[in-house]
Amino acid sequence: MTDLERLQQAKDCLLQLANGIDPVTGREAPPSDLINQVQISRCLFYAADVLRQVMESGGVSGKSVKAKKPPFDLPPDARAGLKCTDTPVTIGQIRQKLNDLVDLEQMQRMKSASLLSFLLQSGLLYRQVGSSGKERLLPTQDGRALGLSTETRTGQNGPHTVVTYSRAAQQLILDNLDSIIAINAQTHENQGKPWTPEQDAQLQQMAANGAEIQQLSEIFQRSRGAIRSRLEKLEMELDSRSTESEEHLPF
Repeated sequence: MTDLERLQQAKDCLLQLANGIDPVTGREAPPSDLINQVQISRCLFYAADVLRQVMESGGVSGKSVKAKKPPFDLPPDARAGLKCTDTPVTIGQIRQKLNDLVDLEQMQRMKSASLLSFLLQSGLLYRQVGSSGKERLLPTQDGRALGLSTETRTGQNGPHTVVTYSRAAQQLILDNLDSIIAINAQTHENQGKPWTPEQDAQLQQMAANGAEIQQLSEIFQRSRGAIRSRLEKLEMELDSRSTESEEHLPF
């Protein structure tokens, strides 16, 4: 007997009970029988309907799991539509141009972080950490020689610096698209998993010893954003414990 056949058998049995029928003998149960109580009957009908839904989903209980989209990729005919521009563009514009060439309902999107990771690995960008601890990416000497430059623009949060990419820089990205697609397909093994006390202690110790966010990301197999968020959370918890200790001082 298959699993679906067992489910069908169980559903039929529950429906008979819910209707006040003994599934073994096929006879109606006496009015005084437990299964004829309204509350019990409703529960049996509900359980039978749950089994029906499970059967309709192929024997899978719970919410249906959405299939994971395949990684971003560009077939040769789509790549033929990629053109560089004489006007410098931002990495966001380059990313958007790539994503516009695919069906994002059927495929994962290209992330700006993947493009930036390639440029960092190529030595065209470097990370600068300001006095506030905020990190930004700026062109290296090699990057500026290729045509990477900075501009000050004004957004909702005021003036900010953006990196723009010349035609030569755009062409470099297109020439190395396979490497960037490979970076984009990489996943962090521990992303989304709960942190253990041992990992928290190790993370704090390494950060205190000067380890960079990218290094911590590689060691803990989590995104840079996840590393930053965890460090901020741990710092807030430490500050909270310090405040509570001060409030309970005997003087």
